[in-house]
Amino acid sequence: MIRVRATSGANESLKRARRLLKYPRLCRRTGTTLAEGLHLAGELCKHPELIRTIFIREGADRNHELRAVLGKLEHLNIYLLELPAAHFASICPVENGAGIVCEISTPVPQEQVGHGDIVFLDGVSDPGNAGSIIRLSLAAGVSTIAVSDQCAYIWGPKVLRAGMGAHFFCRFIFGKSLKSIKEESGNQCLVADARGGKDLFAENWGERPTIWVFGNEGAGVSQDSLQNSDITLLIPIDRRVESLNVASAASVCLFEQRRRRLLKSAT
Repeated sequence: MIRVRATSGANESLKRARRLLKYPRLCRRTGTTLAEGLHLAGELCKHPELIRTIFIREGADRNHELRAVLGKLEHLNIYLLELPAAHFASICPVENGAGIVCEISTPVPQEQVGHGDIVFLDGVSDPGNAGSIIRLSLAAGVSTIAVSDQCAYIWGPKVLRAGMGAHFFCRFIFGKSLKSIKEESGNQCLVADARGGKDLFAENWGERPTIWVFGNEGAGVSQDSLQNSDITLLIPIDRRVESLNVASAASVCLFEQRRRRLLKSAT
């Protein structure tokens, strides 16, 4: 690792990182993104081939955990740029972070749908929600995530941070319609819709692998998703509450599926 103290805001690597943070579409176009924080840096120790540049805030490596992470990456032929606090803040998606940001290459997306359960993000536009759903999907045993073109970019810095490392254990499918994913996988399609549907807890959707569809924060699921739905499901919440946040709704649905399967396997 080549360590450099970069005091100028005109440093080319720093300027590139600023653009990646500001324009998630640039991340998509260049196949690079920013991973902030010790947790993600620790996960990247298992995928060192993805790391292009490491940025640390001046003095941050006094933290023994950060030093330990850097020690695992010492063998890499990459630049480590130590930045003054003001410059580091310009590339960090959160305030008062751990003081490390990695510029990384994003893995190549999957072309084949494969087997097993799938989560389909139908226009989930908030980066925090998208990242949270990726993380909770993995926690519920679903590691294949398909996304519509209207979604927040899955490898954007804020989505990556919210995913807390789950990205590196998931398969991502881009550019395929729900209809084609359904046809290729043979899975049944379950759509969560706050506007109406069958009771999530009462409905028996059988044991076939599923495609769970979760929609946009405001508009909900698209008409295309409803047309491809085998069962549309409603979470029976208290009438005093209009709806759940999409990440909360996804958690309820996916862990209800996991609960049923665990009970089935135990009997």
